[in-house]
Amino acid sequence: MEAVLDAVVRILRRGNARAITTNHIAATAGVSIGSLYQYFPDKGAIFIALHERHLRQIDQLIHSTLVEHASAPLDELIRALVDAMVEAHATDPEFFKRLQMEVPHRAGATRDFAVRLHGVFRLAIAVRAHELKRGRDLDTTVFVVTHMVESLCHGAVLRRPAGLSLASAKKEITKAVLAYLRA
Repeated sequence: MEAVLDAVVRILRRGNARAITTNHIAATAGVSIGSLYQYFPDKGAIFIALHERHLRQIDQLIHSTLVEHASAPLDELIRALVDAMVEAHATDPEFFKRLQMEVPHRAGATRDFAVRLHGVFRLAIAVRAHELKRGRDLDTTVFVVTHMVESLCHGAVLRRPAGLSLASAKKEITKAVLAYLRA
């Protein structure tokens, strides 16, 4: 299965997702078409698995960042999360762009990821509630923060203006999230 998904990544890096066929994927992976169909009923299932693998990698990254910064103050935690999210997508921005824009995926996996992300952010922010303004609704705050981090980090990688460095974008994202949290 991993060989097939790795083959799709190699093919995507070279071109358009719409031009990918199961025969091309099997040949690139070095497996027979029968072996490919043993694990994946069609190209759509392969694309869904590719997205799900990406989400698992981001899940692991977020969890390890939260564990590594478990006792850190809020500003250090947010900076680490932003750095990790941006760097995870900036290693190969063209591939990430194709994955986001060209490869069909199942909305359920993205929704499940958002729920998991909300849960871990909620825990991380709840233990730092003393650093926030009193009376804030924690679930509302976490909802906004998770979407800010996700959207702004993706934007920094995919749509950053030419004059804005990645390092500067990360600093600005961190400032925006912390400003919201402390408002």
